[in-house]
Amino acid sequence: MTDRTCEELAELWRAVFGEAPPIITDRELTVEVLVRCLPVAEPYAPQAPVTAQLARKAS
Repeated sequence: MTDRTCEELAELWRAVFGEAPPIITDRELTVEVLVRCLPVAEPYAPQAPVTAQLARKAS
């Protein structure tokens, strides 16, 4: 993993658990713990109907 990936992993840990991550020695295990603890999200659906539209300027 790159340094950038490790930084992002630490930020995600803070967002999920509200505290600094423990010393990361096994990155794969850390990722597995994070993925298991993330809330369930609806799958992305590009064909889903638009729920909000921006107001258009009258020209």
